[in-house]
Amino acid sequence: MAVVRILGIDPGTQVAGFGCLEAWAGAAAPASASAPLALRAGNVVRLHGGAGARPRVVELGVMRLGARNVPLALRLLALAEQFRQLLERLHPHEIALEEAFSGKSVQAALRIGEARGVVLAESARAGLSVHQFAPARVKRSITGHGAASKQGVAAMVAQQVRLDGAALAGVPADATDAVAVALARFEQRRSPLQQLSAVPAAIGRRPDRAGCFPPT
Repeated sequence: MAVVRILGIDPGTQVAGFGCLEAWAGAAAPASASAPLALRAGNVVRLHGGAGARPRVVELGVMRLGARNVPLALRLLALAEQFRQLLERLHPHEIALEEAFSGKSVQAALRIGEARGVVLAESARAGLSVHQFAPARVKRSITGHGAASKQGVAAMVAQQVRLDGAALAGVPADATDAVAVALARFEQRRSPLQQLSAVPAAIGRRPDRAGCFPPT
């Protein structure tokens, strides 16, 4: 058994949220009937069961990159530098990244795409795999439906990682959104379908300390 640590990122060009979670990666037990519907409906299995099965928050917060009047190139540079510092401090095994969403504005989606490019490039520099999730999929994984409000996502995040309201007081929505992205990746790892699909590719290779198989 080993601990897997996932760093979730909610990208942006003025503020970017991050949330780092860790949990045991090893033998899994089926989710109980008492699990939240959002988890039972997603082919989820809990790691080891019991109180220790839930991932714990290592750190969450935001990277502040500069106001709108700061040149975009400088804000992207700030993102690269701060994200690199996060990787050096938190030592994640994987990155979970939210995809761009064009529902509000095409221009906003383009800006988010530029921020995502920075995260993808820095993750590649560090040799980390990146797992990307559409916003609706993150919401569906956490709350059971893809149109949940930010408040609804934050409430379910607090429940799943055992944070009380006082701990989340004043925490920006960008940070709880990033934790939700990391949780979506954890639930994906726990899916029996995900585990079965990894078996043929894993034959003849040894997993790393996080229980992951290196790319072929």
